[in-house]
Amino acid sequence: MILLNPATILIGDYHFAARNNAGPEVVVYDKEGRVYRLDADLTPSEAGQLYSMQPLNWDSLSFHPELALAAFIMEDAAMGAGDFTGRLLWSKAGAYVCVLFSRDGSLLWSVAKLDEEHLRISVFHSGDGTLAHSLDLEDPFGDSALRLMDIPGSDAVTLELAAGQNGISVYELSIQQGGLHSREMFPQGCYLSPAWHPDGSQLFTLENDAQVYACFSYPALELQQEQGPHDGEYEDEYEEEDHYPGYGMLYLQNGQAISQNTNERFFLFDPGTMERISEWSFAGYEPVPASVVFPSLDDDPSLYSQIQSCERVGSLLMFRTGSLHDIPHLLMIEEAVLLEAIGSMLTKPLG
Repeated sequence: MILLNPATILIGDYHFAARNNAGPEVVVYDKEGRVYRLDADLTPSEAGQLYSMQPLNWDSLSFHPELALAAFIMEDAAMGAGDFTGRLLWSKAGAYVCVLFSRDGSLLWSVAKLDEEHLRISVFHSGDGTLAHSLDLEDPFGDSALRLMDIPGSDAVTLELAAGQNGISVYELSIQQGGLHSREMFPQGCYLSPAWHPDGSQLFTLENDAQVYACFSYPALELQQEQGPHDGEYEDEYEEEDHYPGYGMLYLQNGQAISQNTNERFFLFDPGTMERISEWSFAGYEPVPASVVFPSLDDDPSLYSQIQSCERVGSLLMFRTGSLHDIPHLLMIEEAVLLEAIGSMLTKPLG
């Protein structure tokens, strides 16, 4: 196993807004709505307070890429924007679910549920909240969980509609000739919201029905590589569990990827061969017996990760511990540092 040292560890209930396009600064926030800017050595400095009426759930908050502004979903499902003094600058009533600032911050993407089967995509001018564009979209699964995500180097965004076993669909949303346009990205399969190569030319994703990884080009969305089926490949159920894919994915600058298995352990993955290169972890956060995390699994010999999630904020990679830690740990490392450390470990002579 490759063991790496994170650049910084924040201990506390800190959160962040995942983002593929980099802004000049990275912002994290705590459960009280206090915001912190990370300086060059990733030390947090308190930068203000968010408007206090939002629940601060996953994907319900987005930070402006340059200004001290945030957009958020509030407790009554209205959507609003505020500065870091805690002021609410403007709001829109409705059943909003997710928000996302555009690449330059001038626009704000949002999705609201009209009913269980219909969605409204709205794009607002972020400064004053005036409506720029809107588009109604049918939810093919009914009452799906929604997620907006930006695309590296693009003004388009993705919208994932996930309904568990009922299906998953990802749409590309773009502004074309003065109006909104939607394109289903993977009509040929049940692929997840992808991990993007930082230059935006390729994406790495998981086909949820077959549980196999795949790579597509972008924007053509041509299938470049897909993992073969692996039914019956393993000697016992626990070996199969170790190889069963999880949902955490990052596509790295060097063309490799980070994947997770169903026990949330991290692996360096080669999208060219669709094979794992090596398992890795952060020192001090190595996988533990599954029974440590889930005491009822006292006869399960498999290992389980202490780190639950991995996300990108520009060039900064964020990892968050799971339920094993009463107080969450947020581990951060610059992508270039991670790649240098992994490359050094892989080229070390054995013995």
